[in-house]
Amino acid sequence: MNLESHESEKQGQKLITRRKFLYGSILTVSAAAITGCVSGIITRKNVQVSYRTITLPNLPAEFKGLTITLASDIHSSPYMSLEDMQEIAGLINSLKSDVILLPGDFVTTHKNELPPVVEALSVLHAPMGVFATTGNHEFYVDADLVSEGIESIGIRMMRNENFALEKNGKKLYLLGVDDNNDNEVIEYIEGKSAKHIEALYTGVPENAATILMCHKPYRFDEFAKTNVGLMLSGHTHGGQIVFGRIGETVLSLSSMASKYVEGHYEIVNGAKRTQMYVSRGLGTVALPMRINCPPEITQITLA
Repeated sequence: MNLESHESEKQGQKLITRRKFLYGSILTVSAAAITGCVSGIITRKNVQVSYRTITLPNLPAEFKGLTITLASDIHSSPYMSLEDMQEIAGLINSLKSDVILLPGDFVTTHKNELPPVVEALSVLHAPMGVFATTGNHEFYVDADLVSEGIESIGIRMMRNENFALEKNGKKLYLLGVDDNNDNEVIEYIEGKSAKHIEALYTGVPENAATILMCHKPYRFDEFAKTNVGLMLSGHTHGGQIVFGRIGETVLSLSSMASKYVEGHYEIVNGAKRTQMYVSRGLGTVALPMRINCPPEITQITLA
């Protein structure tokens, strides 16, 4: 067996071991915890506002104290009505952040879900702008159609591109990658052709302060090897149905797919530090419920 295949086998064994551990842990959750889950079902519409302060590498002094509202996975659907989304938009505006970032999944399964989310989000405003990117459900429906709808209300859809926020001549770069292109980062860090990731970084200086919107958190390890200081994601819904927690491990089906499920993570490679925040999101998929996992809007203050 060559080294490459041996390493691949080792990684596969680690994944299987992790899945066995999580599966066994879920099966052994106590009856008391399960009883607690029942009360957790009511959290589907009880949005929790989380506050985080994050020190961003290379951040110019002009941007220290800048506030960002992160709201992901709205999922317009029969279970996320126009009225629900209007309440969410009102809550987002009430935080009065400098910037609003919406990393995908505005719709769920059908293009008819687009008009109500567009109407609800049309009231969003922030002094330095409202920005968004696509999630996987945009591609299930029609990513171009959804993007056009979101852009029609003044929200900038960032699809493999960057935008510089400016203060007194200093810049903070926002980046947004299309959900179906994020895997290209693997080729990018290997020095191979990756046109969408190359477009993402076009014009961004190597030592710039950067914030990346990437719907799925799964490629955090790879993006940490590129010019990203902070990655903001959603997709996992924080597990949506959470049976319990062991330390920082969330016991949910999402945990079997990835170790990145909710909250703050960081990777330090020598002098380089990259962080990620994974939002629990706002909507639901498959089952219209959340257990021990309330929906979340996050206000991040940069330091």
